[in-house]
Amino acid sequence: MHRPRLQRELHRVTIGMIGCLAMLACEARTPEPSAQHPVKTAPAPAAVSTSPAPANPNELQQLAGVHFLEFVTAGADPAAELPMIIAIHGLGDSPEGFRGLLQGFDQPARVIVPRGLDAHGPGWSWFPIRVSNVSSEDLQELAAGIERAANTLAPMIEQLAATRPTTGKPIVTGFSQGGMLSFTLAIQHPQLLSAALPIGGWLPEPLWPAKAAADTAMIPIIAFHGDADDRVPYPATVTAVDHLKQSGFVVELHSYAGVGHTIPRPMHADLMNALRTNLATPAN
Repeated sequence: MHRPRLQRELHRVTIGMIGCLAMLACEARTPEPSAQHPVKTAPAPAAVSTSPAPANPNELQQLAGVHFLEFVTAGADPAAELPMIIAIHGLGDSPEGFRGLLQGFDQPARVIVPRGLDAHGPGWSWFPIRVSNVSSEDLQELAAGIERAANTLAPMIEQLAATRPTTGKPIVTGFSQGGMLSFTLAIQHPQLLSAALPIGGWLPEPLWPAKAAADTAMIPIIAFHGDADDRVPYPATVTAVDHLKQSGFVVELHSYAGVGHTIPRPMHADLMNALRTNLATPAN
């Protein structure tokens, strides 16, 4: 091959290689976004639900300053919309001990068992004055303690009903001190509840309402009490129930002959029936 022709071939090959290298360099670069064709971004993540996760039934929770256990009955789904039962223990008891009252309940429900406000022996207390042999001087202090505890529980009940998937309004029940609080919540905070089922409880005279106002939310109060109770005297409960009836409240008292300060099987069976009835026909 003549030298001029060879030089022309080498020049053509060199130009071609330079062009290929330039194209590879262009393909390796990430293009800058332009105003006409912006880069697409990933969609924003979906909003996270603020509803609480299903609770551990063995772990105390806290809401509005009150500790409580939460569990469901009859194999219900904890995330499902359920009726709610507030079960309040008595003096010296605890949520862990009192939960047994409703663990065998055969209807789907969400049960809340709050813990007393003050330590008392191995358990808890809702107010400092004991009911048995209470003096007239202590009566006002007893009533004030019950009222304070009820006013502490009321915001918790309201927030629970708002933050848990709940059908209707909660039913409140409780034994001894819890029975007294059930009476008081029904009288002073009826708008939060559909029914009250006090057991072995009493409403001291300083907490008696003079008369049910015409626009007062009326809920059924169904009380259970043994007539041999020497800790929360049965005659005092009879007197309080009679006063509430005369004042226009919807109250009934189930009495149990020879029963002391306890919940025997017949009383427990009647309580379960009352819960079934009021869960099926909530007063809202």
